[in-house]
This record gives sequence, C-alpha cells and structure tokens, in this order.
Amino acid sequence: MVARLAVVVPAFNEPSIGRTLEGLYRQHTRDGVSVYVVDNGSTDDTRARVARFLAGRDGFPLTVLEEPVKGTGAASDTGFRRAITDGFELVARTDGDSVPRPDWTGRILAGFAAHPGLELLGGRSVPLDDAYRRAGDALVIPAAFLVLRTALAAGHLDRSYLKLVAGHNLATRAAAYQRVGGFPRTSIAECDEDIEYTLRVARTLGRSAVRIDRGLVVGTSMRRIRAYGPARAAVHQLLPGLRGRLGRDADIR
Repeated sequence: MVARLAVVVPAFNEPSIGRTLEGLYRQHTRDGVSVYVVDNGSTDDTRARVARFLAGRDGFPLTVLEEPVKGTGAASDTGFRRAITDGFELVARTDGDSVPRPDWTGRILAGFAAHPGLELLGGRSVPLDDAYRRAGDALVIPAAFLVLRTALAAGHLDRSYLKLVAGHNLATRAAAYQRVGGFPRTSIAECDEDIEYTLRVARTLGRSAVRIDRGLVVGTSMRRIRAYGPARAAVHQLLPGLRGRLGRDADIR
C-alpha cells in the first residue's frame, strides 16, 4: 500500500502563493496527496489568490484552514493536526513563498517506504527565481545552512543540530509528530519551530530517525534575507535571544 500524504502550507500575506500551489499541482505524484493551506491571519488578498488558483482545477484536493494565533509554528501545527485527524500517515510542509520541484511528493513517499525507521525527512534548499533573488544566492543558501548547523551543534554540544530540517522542505510520519508533541505553537520572534521539531524527533526517537535527502529540493524565496540583511539574519538564527532587539522582526511567516 502507498501511504497517503498531506502537504501543509502556512500562509500570511503571500503574494506568490499561486506559484506555490501551481508547484504542488504539477507534482508527478499526486495520487493520495492532499493540500492544506492554513491562513495565519492574512490582511491582503491571499485567500482570494487561493480561490483564483482553484478556479478551473476541479478535483484538486485543497482545504483552507484558519489559525488566528500568529506564527508558523501555530499555523503549521493546526494544519498537521487536521491532516492527522483526516487519516494521513505522512505529513509534509512547504511555505507560501516556496516551490517544490516536480518530483518532491514522489521522493517523500519513496523515502519513507525505503526507510522504515525514518521519522523526519528534510532536503535541499535552493533560491527561488523571484524578485528577491540576487547573484550568488545559489552559494549563499548551502553555506548558510552549513554554518548554522555547525555553529549550533558546537555551541550546544549536540550533534542533533547537524540534521536540522528546514520548515519549507519537511516531511514526517504522523505517529512521530504526535509522539514528540509536534511543532511548538510559537512565532518566529520566539523560536524556530522547524529547529525545535527536529530536536524533538532526534532526541526522542534518535538521530538516525532524521535524514536529509539532497535530491529532495525546494526553491525558497530570499525575501527574509533581503528584509533582514545577511548580518542581522545570522544574528537572528544564531542568537535568538537578541530577536526583536536589533530592529523590528520581519513579519514573514
């Protein structure tokens, strides 16, 4: 039997969410795959953009949910728990400013089928070709992840940080999500819910339960890096205690 897969997309004021949904619509593997968009209090036309995307796409399994509590942690948790209640064995996440490659859902399903002990799967991030992309970003993203994982592992003396899974390119078993307590229902100003979830899985189920598949690729917007600037973005990740003290947090979820 092929496991059913839900894809959760937390969304807040997402001008390019149609592109994200188009990327999911064009997946090579769509049988048994459903999408949940969680509107996290958008104040623009995000909901209308979703509706326009669905027009003429009868049968595309997309459910829109609402989560008024600010933060990707809260929005993602709402989507994951609804998907699990609906009976999905696997739940993935990407963001409303990200676009998975066409083989994304297929690689997720194949990865969990091939590795029975796998509980959390991550992949590789590449810069999305949008208005925020700059020359050299294809080198910036892998370097940033390498520095972040290494610095956090060294700083906390915990090798679990070496397998950090980015929230825009993440998939997990429903049973694992429930066992470790899921995403913390927080905002980005408090903590990175994807980092916390990775640590919960690695510490509870073992580091071998977490795997990074470099062939699992998602293009993600550099808009937060452009909003913060490289130096402030580094401080934001490496010194979370200073968030909000070096200027206003970019309200990008």
